[in-house]
Amino acid sequence: MKMKLPKHNMDGVFILLLFAVFAITVVSVLALGATSYKNLVQRDDDAYNRRIITSYVTAKIRNHDENGAVVAGGFTTPQEKDGIETLHFYQMIDEERFDLRIYFYNGYIYELFTLADNEIEPEAGNPIMEAQGLSFEQTGSLIRITAIDAKGRKGTAAAAIRSSGEVAP
Repeated sequence: MKMKLPKHNMDGVFILLLFAVFAITVVSVLALGATSYKNLVQRDDDAYNRRIITSYVTAKIRNHDENGAVVAGGFTTPQEKDGIETLHFYQMIDEERFDLRIYFYNGYIYELFTLADNEIEPEAGNPIMEAQGLSFEQTGSLIRITAIDAKGRKGTAAAAIRSSGEVAP
């Protein structure tokens, strides 16, 4: 009697090995793509958060660009340095003078719309976003804005008041 030797199917082993290499390659490419995507999203998010405060303030400045309508100074009045750096936007509505104030107070950027020269507390404003700081420096018609977001990233911007002349009282 003749003994039958077991047949080895090399074709099946080769196909299985090729499939395993393909699967490992696909998983590796997906993992690298996911990591790259995560890094890009994080970078874009950081850039957005660093610029959002300064972009918001510069948009307000451009929106209120009228002669003497935008003034940097203290919270109560622009001339009074009271420890809360504030950007005042003055406008006339129905023959009354109003003051829109943007300022940093207790960890938040606030916005407050009130009658001009109204004595009001900083807590009365509406918190816009969390932050670590916001400051304004006005030199003639140029306002420099420095903002520190909630994660401590610093952003700066400058906006020119094109229609400026005299500073509002």
